[in-house]
Amino acid sequence: MLEPAELSARRRRGGELLRSADPPAGDLAVLSTFNLDLLPPFLAEALDRHGVARRLWLAGFDQLAPAIANPASELYARAPGDVLLVPAPEDLLAPLYDGTGAPGLAQERVAELRAQVETLLERLPGATIQVAVMGAEHAPAEHLLAPSAPGRGQAALAVLDAGLRALDALDPRVVVADFDWTARSAGRAALQDPRLWYLGRMRLNHAGHALLADVVAGGLAAQHGVGRRKVLAVDLDDTLWGGVVGEVGPAGIGIGEEGVALAFQDFQRALVRLHDSGVLIVLCSKNDPEYALAAFDHSAMVLRREHLVATRVNWRDKATNLRELADELDLALDSFVFLDDSPREREWVRQALPMVCVPELPADPTDRPGFVSRAPWFRTLHVTEADRTRGASYQAQGERRRAQASAGSFEAYLASLEQRLTIEPVTEATVPRAAQLCQRTNQFNLTTRRHTHAELEQMLADRATEVVTLSVADRFGDSGITGLAITVCEGPEAELETLLLSCRLLGRRVEDAFLAVLARRARDRGARTLVGRYEPTERNRQVADFYAERGFAPAGERRWRLDLEAAMPEAPPQLTVEEPAHA
Repeated sequence: MLEPAELSARRRRGGELLRSADPPAGDLAVLSTFNLDLLPPFLAEALDRHGVARRLWLAGFDQLAPAIANPASELYARAPGDVLLVPAPEDLLAPLYDGTGAPGLAQERVAELRAQVETLLERLPGATIQVAVMGAEHAPAEHLLAPSAPGRGQAALAVLDAGLRALDALDPRVVVADFDWTARSAGRAALQDPRLWYLGRMRLNHAGHALLADVVAGGLAAQHGVGRRKVLAVDLDDTLWGGVVGEVGPAGIGIGEEGVALAFQDFQRALVRLHDSGVLIVLCSKNDPEYALAAFDHSAMVLRREHLVATRVNWRDKATNLRELADELDLALDSFVFLDDSPREREWVRQALPMVCVPELPADPTDRPGFVSRAPWFRTLHVTEADRTRGASYQAQGERRRAQASAGSFEAYLASLEQRLTIEPVTEATVPRAAQLCQRTNQFNLTTRRHTHAELEQMLADRATEVVTLSVADRFGDSGITGLAITVCEGPEAELETLLLSCRLLGRRVEDAFLAVLARRARDRGARTLVGRYEPTERNRQVADFYAERGFAPAGERRWRLDLEAAMPEAPPQLTVEEPAHA
């Protein structure tokens, strides 16, 4: 729970953002069944803090259903990019609370909300729809103690909440903001004030509005891929296990099924769950490498060697080791979170590498499993196949580096990889991965346009726009979908609106083969010139000369043009390219 001073500070900061003369781009419309007049400053502050600032518009009191139903309502005139629905169970199931409810009422309300969400998806094809699951403050008849008693109403509330939580299955553009689940740890009583309900039809107090704002902003950030880190670097002694392995030996570390040893085991289970959702786990420890790595053979260890994509176990300072890990993975340091039980080590990394996230790991090991599970750094809405195989993909990348070091020449190395590229149009099945690449790819990304799932779906319906993915496999493994290009062909000119590749592909000339195919496809569609843009950011400087080095001529305003009638890029002969769906 936030202290009163922090609540005041957030509300004050939000008020300043709402009064700003330079409001953020993009609208968030809020529709509710009760009074949310206190929400805007808290929501503005939370959205800004999560990196997804929006202009806010609140529909009038209890206008959720009318605003959606009326095609001439202000909601559709504004055409917001994001819509938040906040239905209270007490409002939807009001007949149950006044004793007149009929069986099946909860199912009817779920069906109505489903139809309303479908209407929004149809009328606002570019919007993301968030549905808040608020949960009820109390059942209609608390004096009936049996949860299944029809008059109590608890079963109907459960049906309603389950129906709301299932709405995200309608479309990837639907996100469930589960306020009810988050509110359990805070306690419902701390988030509400009956006086506000009776005087102003407000179901939440200031703390409740602040929590709702955080839940909504966190979901929006996850939907747009903002703020998520990629790498978790962990210390070993008294962090991953209890004790100092150099003193007690690999067999004597504190890890097991009872007491504090179980807390270390549960901490490792939390790390494995992160690994399984695509987070890269690396070791960064001052230790004897032989002793420390032998500890992974302990029978009670849950985190195993196969979960690790890189290690730095030596006696050098940890900031240096983190820099080397970033170089090895070809990722920026602002992708890293560092966990260490030592306050001194944490402070050193904070000072030496301020871009690395260094949280205060709880001193008590029993607090750490929950701390990692609830942490915000790795939140995501769904896990894709690319997420599940990311660790193995980075391990294969290490094999490729070793193969390159032993090759006689770069050309021989490329040939030895036996790379096979598959380039094909985006489909309904691959849109989620394409959107994920747009949100997360930074280094090889010429324009860094963060297209959402909804925007990509709109592009697929545009005959002038071609959206294709790139998949790469070689003798070390299949990297999956790791590249994306969006080409807009209008008349004799085609523009590469988006061109991006995962950093795992850099240094293998995949980008040259991809460009050659894109240029040929543009020419096949009647284009005589191909235009590309480079929009510089802090993270994509390495591609600043990409177009110039491949024969494009300057065309002003960060634009580059290639004459497709005079010259065509060629794919390196060591790579095999397949286009199974090329029309």
